Amino acid sequence: LHNPSDITRRGLMIGDQVYVYRAGDVIPRVEAPLVDQRTGTESPIPLPEACPRCDDEIDASEQRWRCVRGRNCQAVASVIYAAGRDQLDIEGLGGTRAVQLVEAGLVKDVADLFTLTREQLLGLERMGETSATNLLAAIETARGAALSRVFCALGVRGTGRTMSRRIAAHFGSMAAIRAADADTLAEVDGIGTEKARVIAAELLELAPLLDRLQAQQVGTQVTEPQKRASDASDANDGEGTEGGPLAGQAVVVTGSMTGPLAVLSRNEMNELIERAGGKASSSVSKRTTLLVAGEKAGSKRAKAEELGIRILDPEEFAVLVADLLPTDGAL
Repeated sequence: LHNPSDITRRGLMIGDQVYVYRAGDVIPRVEAPLVDQRTGTESPIPLPEACPRCDDEIDASEQRWRCVRGRNCQAVASVIYAAGRDQLDIEGLGGTRAVQLVEAGLVKDVADLFTLTREQLLGLERMGETSATNLLAAIETARGAALSRVFCALGVRGTGRTMSRRIAAHFGSMAAIRAADADTLAEVDGIGTEKARVIAAELLELAPLLDRLQAQQVGTQVTEPQKRASDASDANDGEGTEGGPLAGQAVVVTGSMTGPLAVLSRNEMNELIERAGGKASSSVSKRTTLLVAGEKAGSKRAKAEELGIRILDPEEFAVLVADLLPTDGAL
């Protein structure tokens, strides 16, 4: 229920009982109202006429409405998201600290994080020498974050962790991504014509921010572009290194990881799979070639067994990708 067209299409009202199912065996999704259960007391869902955060106008030109001020309306949320574990992973930069930095006028966006000084941090309430040192060290580490993580940190509409990895692998550098037009972006696995247009527009809007990040040497890594074969099946669309231990494999991870994999988030697991030459997926299908099943694997394991898909436990999978596992638990 993230956009008005979804609400309208499903015919939902306040007070409805609804049918919910697990999309991809994970996410609860509201599908439809139970019309025969309505009592007559239901009422239409009111749609906002102004931005609920800043009271400015709403841009309703896309299915997903947004404030006309864009990222300027939600600086704190943007900074918190960019600093998250699956983006730049800046430890010590949580919600309270992000609010402090924005309200103090020290940070307007993610690029400002890389210009912070010790003196500026020590001027914040409840910021001591040790905390300032640790935060600056975490920011410095984030300066060298992988291209996919930097791109994800931008919060580009139409992208997320998986799509950011695909875009980074396809182009190999931020310069190549910025130079791509909508048609070129549409060549990336999973990006259609409409999404490519949105991403291209977002990148133009983000140009000043990207220039400042480049000046701070953030997101400047260059790798060999990994173009996918136009007619290859999903199982052979490997986004990782050709010839890796998972080359040509479509891999799904489910359940709680143990052993050497216990320290990895699900996003880090997916990054590991793609570096090993495989393609990470969230759901089991006939195209899946390998399931990594941890504790409480649930329905995905049952489906994999039904389809005759190879299943490994976390320890067995760790042996398979041992050469790519980080020694300190960080990817």
